[in-house]
Amino acid sequence: MDKAFVGRQPIFTPAQEVYGYELLFRSSETSAADFRDGDHATATVLMSAFTDIGLQTLVNDKRAFINTTRNLLVDGTLSCLPQDRMVLEVLEDVDPEPEILHALRELRETGYTIALDDFVYRPELEPLVELADLIKIEFPAIANEDLAEHVSRLREHGVKTILAEKVETQEDFELCRDIGCDLFQGYFFSKPQVISRGKMQSNVAAVIRLVSELQDPNITPTDVEAIIQMDANLSYRLLRFVNSAAAGTTRKIGSLRQATALMGIHRLRSLASMLILTGLDEKKPKELINLAMTRAKTCELLANSSDSAHPERFYTVGLFSVLDAMLDQPMEDVLESLPLETEINDALLDQSGPMGEILRSVLNYETGTASQSTIGFTTVADAYQQSLRWLSESGQTL
Repeated sequence: MDKAFVGRQPIFTPAQEVYGYELLFRSSETSAADFRDGDHATATVLMSAFTDIGLQTLVNDKRAFINTTRNLLVDGTLSCLPQDRMVLEVLEDVDPEPEILHALRELRETGYTIALDDFVYRPELEPLVELADLIKIEFPAIANEDLAEHVSRLREHGVKTILAEKVETQEDFELCRDIGCDLFQGYFFSKPQVISRGKMQSNVAAVIRLVSELQDPNITPTDVEAIIQMDANLSYRLLRFVNSAAAGTTRKIGSLRQATALMGIHRLRSLASMLILTGLDEKKPKELINLAMTRAKTCELLANSSDSAHPERFYTVGLFSVLDAMLDQPMEDVLESLPLETEINDALLDQSGPMGEILRSVLNYETGTASQSTIGFTTVADAYQQSLRWLSESGQTL
C-alpha cells in the first residue's frame, strides 16, 4: 500500500516551548526532500497533512507553517485552508510583483498569517515586508555583526514577529535571542521528523470531473455532493479534510451534504485543484470502488423504500463499508479519523441500528445468506440489480 510522508520540524519560543511546526515535503521515511516541482510538493504536503495523516496528529493545537509558491499564491489554490491554523511561507524566490502583492494582500485580509522564508533584507523586498506578519531570517546568511541591525530594520518596517532559522548551536540560539528574535528553528532544537501513514489515491476521473463541474458559476453544494458521492475515496478525503480543518470541533458530520455545505463552493474549488496537483493516478482497487458504489446506492434505495427521512446517510454507510479494505486498516482505526455521527459508526462497526440493518441485508445478499436478513430477499435483490444498472448507465463503472 502507498504511504503518505510529511516532515515536521518544531518552532520554539525563547523559553524553548513549541510555538508551531513547519511541515515539509518528504517522499520516504528518510529525512531528505526530493522534488523538482514546488507546486506539487506543497500540494502533496497539504493533502497528506489534512487527509491522510490529519493536521491534529501533526501539529495538535499549534500552527502549521507551509511553504508556498508563486503559482499557488496567485491562483487562489490555498484558500481552502483554515486561516487560524496556517502560516503561509512565501519562498525566497518569489518576487514582489503586482500579482503577488495583490494575492498576499487578499490572503492577509481574509485572515491568513503571511511569513517570508529564508529572508535576507534587500530594499527591493520592502513591499513584501510590509505585507508580512512574520519574517524568517536566514541566520547563517547574515554576518553576526550585522544581525542586530537587520532585526532593527525589520522592526522599523512594522514586523512584529522575527524567526531565526537554521539555528544549530547554543551560541547561535543565545545570539539570536539576545538581539530580539521572537522564534527559533533549527537543528540545535530538533531535526525534521518524518510522519507517515497509509495513503489512498482518489479516482482521477472523479477528481477531473469535479474540477470541471466546479467551473459552473451556478453550481450548488447539492450538485457537488452528487459528483463526490460517485467515488468512495474522494468522499473519504473530503470528510478527512473537513475534520482536519476544524480540528477539535464537537460538530459531527453525518453526510457529504453537510460536508459540502460547510466547505462552500469557493473552498471546494481550491481543494479540487489541490487534489489535481498531487498527481492522482489510476492505481486504485477498481472492484472495491465499484462494490462501494453499488452498496451505497442499494442502501439508499432500501432507505427510500422504508420512507427514511435521510437516505443520504444510508448512502454514506454503503459507500464507506469498504474503507477498511481500501486503506488496509481495521474499520475502528478508519472511523477514528472521520467526524461521523454515532449512528453511522455503529452501522459500520456493528451493523446495528436502522442503517446497520440495511447494510447487513445488503452484505447478506452478496454472500448468499439473505435468509438471515430482516428485509425480504426479493426487495434487496431488486434494489441491488437496480444499483448495478445505475452504476453502468452513469458511466462510472471502472
